[in-house]
Amino acid sequence: MVEVETRPNRKSFFDRLSQSNPLSQRPLLLLFLGTLPIAAGAIAFSRRATGGGDASTPSSEIAVTLVDGTSDDGNRASTPSRDEAVSRPSLETACRETAAEIAERLGEGCNAIVRAPFVLAGDLDLDELDHWHEETIAPAARAMASCYFDTSPNEPITVLLFSDRAAYDRQARSLYGDKGISVYGYYKPDERALLLNIGTGGGTLVHELTHALIDFDFPAVPDWFNEGLASLHEQCRIHRDEAGIDGQVNWRLPGLQTTIRAGRLRSLEAMIRDDDFRGTEVGLNYAYARYFCLFLQSDQNPRRRNVLAEFYSELRAHQASDPQGLNVVGRVFSDQSWAQLDAAFREFVLELKP
Repeated sequence: MVEVETRPNRKSFFDRLSQSNPLSQRPLLLLFLGTLPIAAGAIAFSRRATGGGDASTPSSEIAVTLVDGTSDDGNRASTPSRDEAVSRPSLETACRETAAEIAERLGEGCNAIVRAPFVLAGDLDLDELDHWHEETIAPAARAMASCYFDTSPNEPITVLLFSDRAAYDRQARSLYGDKGISVYGYYKPDERALLLNIGTGGGTLVHELTHALIDFDFPAVPDWFNEGLASLHEQCRIHRDEAGIDGQVNWRLPGLQTTIRAGRLRSLEAMIRDDDFRGTEVGLNYAYARYFCLFLQSDQNPRRRNVLAEFYSELRAHQASDPQGLNVVGRVFSDQSWAQLDAAFREFVLELKP
């Protein structure tokens, strides 16, 4: 039987933004998701030809961690509330309608729940869907909203979770006619839908969730930063107060280090300027963009502090005049030349441990 559950008495994603989070009373949560063995430096990519992003993340390298978070003055940071673009009832109604429609299309043996702005559906049971929302989707979404996003979702985001490759492939073909897709998952921006083979782990879920949320706040985000930030969240730490989300070293590092040591890494300026992110160097570009975002977040960059949120805000504010963000880099690192920045970035990457 197909079930659609709304649980209207539950607090929504937005309602909980401005409240203290019960996660702050939980023990440290560490999710190592997936069991596929991956050779160091292996890259398995799928393009966003179906509308989704490259989320082919080896799941044995995926972790989402909740850690204690503090503000710059040493006090625990609070998660700010966000104004909603539409009234709560209209978004709830849209989510319920979306849930009913997707449940009917999925057919027998599938379920759907509403956690506005999210609709979760798939062949998992109701408790499993709720678990993915409570333990991964909601904490990550609140943390990203706190760090980066000024515009909240005003339309449903559908998250389709399937227990194995066979169910995932079958439903991708049935729902959208998609074939030849990533084994892990992808995002369809026209549908505002994430499709995940959740049997491989949850890092791809957070990667694609980043794309879905940034679409509302910064739809014209350049590809290199969109994929860099999403890839940063493949392995991340979420502060217990959900006021921060920090990237961690992941499987993309060894290939980038090898390229740097071989003297084959092009300049940061060239990577940012290139408007063909998914060209012949797509694998390297993902690693390059991800680790530049990690560099921006690190206190090892020339500014000696986390400037990733500042960089995102500047990139969004000046998109019309500076679509790729070259001038933003110049403003954020105003006391550095491109050559000095390249040198600092490469030194930072080579010092990281896989």
